[in-house]
Amino acid sequence: MNQNLKDLLRKFKNKKLLTQLFTVMAAFSAILMMVVSMVVAHQTTAAFINNNNLIYSNTLNVSIQTLDTLFSGFHNSLTHITYDAGIVDSVVTPKPLDSVANYQVWSVLNGYCQETEAIEEIYLYVKETSQILTSTYEKYSLEFFRKKDLVANHFAGPPATVMLKSGRTTSIEMYKGSIYMVRDFPLNGEKGLGTLFMKMKPSILYDSLEGAQTSFSRLLAFDHDWNPLFPHMLDYSVLPEEVRKDIPLFLEQGRNTMYFGNQHYFFCRSDQTGINMVLLVDDFAFMPSSRIIFMNSLPFFALILILSILLSVCVLYLSYMPVQKLKKMISSEGIKSGNEEIRNEWDYLTESFLKISNHKCQLDYILSSMIPKISKEFYYDLLNGKPMELSYIQSILTNINSPLGTEGACKTIAVTYLESAEASLKVRLLEHLSRVLDSCSAGICRYVIQQIDESLYAVILQFQPGAANGEITGFEIRLEQDFFDGAAGSGLKDFPEDAVIPNHHFFQLQLKSISDLIMKGETDQALQKALHICHTLSRDGSPEEICKAYEFYRLAFLSTLAAYRITDTDREEYAFIFRPGPHAGGRQEDPGLIQEYMVPFCTAAIHLLAEKYQKQQHKYLVRAKRYIEENYTDPDLSLNLLAEQCKTTTS
Repeated sequence: MNQNLKDLLRKFKNKKLLTQLFTVMAAFSAILMMVVSMVVAHQTTAAFINNNNLIYSNTLNVSIQTLDTLFSGFHNSLTHITYDAGIVDSVVTPKPLDSVANYQVWSVLNGYCQETEAIEEIYLYVKETSQILTSTYEKYSLEFFRKKDLVANHFAGPPATVMLKSGRTTSIEMYKGSIYMVRDFPLNGEKGLGTLFMKMKPSILYDSLEGAQTSFSRLLAFDHDWNPLFPHMLDYSVLPEEVRKDIPLFLEQGRNTMYFGNQHYFFCRSDQTGINMVLLVDDFAFMPSSRIIFMNSLPFFALILILSILLSVCVLYLSYMPVQKLKKMISSEGIKSGNEEIRNEWDYLTESFLKISNHKCQLDYILSSMIPKISKEFYYDLLNGKPMELSYIQSILTNINSPLGTEGACKTIAVTYLESAEASLKVRLLEHLSRVLDSCSAGICRYVIQQIDESLYAVILQFQPGAANGEITGFEIRLEQDFFDGAAGSGLKDFPEDAVIPNHHFFQLQLKSISDLIMKGETDQALQKALHICHTLSRDGSPEEICKAYEFYRLAFLSTLAAYRITDTDREEYAFIFRPGPHAGGRQEDPGLIQEYMVPFCTAAIHLLAEKYQKQQHKYLVRAKRYIEENYTDPDLSLNLLAEQCKTTTS
């Protein structure tokens, strides 16, 4: 028996029983965890789908309410335009296309376009004279209007989508993939004397609905007749035709969801505008992530591991330990445990030092690479006006060795390149700009040139504390003149730069800057800037392009004067600016003659604006304006109340 026991134990002598034991237990635990994970994943997926059905129903309701609110706001904008005295006068007593009174209409239409980014253009159709006035300072007769089909379609039949609010009717119409809000006034339909067509930007409208867009859902919008509202922005082909045909029937039955082709379709119709919205949700996308499954399975995994460990200990105690004791008794050779190689302490310290040195080099490289990124992000935040504490600004400017300080007014210059521009030309242009800045900035400002991306550089100018506005304006004019003169002399004039287009929008921005200087009482600086623009227009371009630029400049001045209710004057030396100039009618003119005309024109217009501003500074006007700005929502606001606040009479 003793011999048989020895033979039996010899079979276990070289067996790795401990390894086999833990391998079996690990495999058993892994299989059990896999089964638990599958069950948890199924339950988690079902819970996700049930919870998200309610969430997406609410999301769709919020989206339709958002769209109703947007269109309601644009409806109110149309109502305000129809109340404007200049607009009403233009349709009740139509004027010829060349009338000066049209400047007021253009100013009103363009002003509403500037108030919100969602309005792209506004067209005013005067029914009696069949003429069109646009917000981009254009005038047409109906037969020469590029979008005359838009007018014809409006009067061809009743619109499909209509919005009624406060007794005013606005139709929402589609034309060549664009959304228009149309209003006949003073009465609707054929009784209207004029019609307003407001062209909306679909991208701005759709940005307000992007909150419902995720990687596993699609939001689609249709008008009352199920025509796509955003045909160029959304993929409407994802909505099957059979589903689109069945949705109106489901709406009549009072249902707001259906399931088709492994997708959920949520839909609803606005009671206010009649717009239909459909939300497609992919149920397969609601598979929980591995992290969520792991977190939900973690308690079960812990329980399985604890049970497996307890079972392993029991097996080890009951079977493995007795066998090991018997092996030691029977074995004729002692078990020799291999000694691990002991390393020399000096070698160990040397190896550790090399590792630390290598890590330090890597850290230095990472930090040196981060400094340009830190600089770029800091200047980007500075340009966008991000609120930052003074101590943080000082720390960043010190770390990146910036020449800028924390005091003094700042202005920026943007330098952009075409993608096709050569790198050598970019370098030459930046070097030329640096030389001009070095020569012009001494004693008035400090500057830094920061690259934003491959095609955009920003130059931040920080003026000395206490620098007067007149000094800053003179510096800007001198910098522009020196830069372009130096560029022409250095052969950089042929650089394919992204030039500024001298259109009506460009000159409106320039006139706004000039008006701001007048409002600050700096009339001389305003006149200096206006004449500088006048002299630089004749620098580049063909004679026809220069004449067109001067005409835009003149129209911008007239529009600004009309905005301040200056359409005529009793002073004979200034009256010529309200009469057609020598370049009227679009005839080919000599740019030199037009420049000679525009210099006194700009001077007279600046003086009229300054005189108007001085008259507006009467103490009663200042008090009345301040009270109106603070209490414009008060329904009791009236002329008598303003007179009482100003301590004077209504007359």
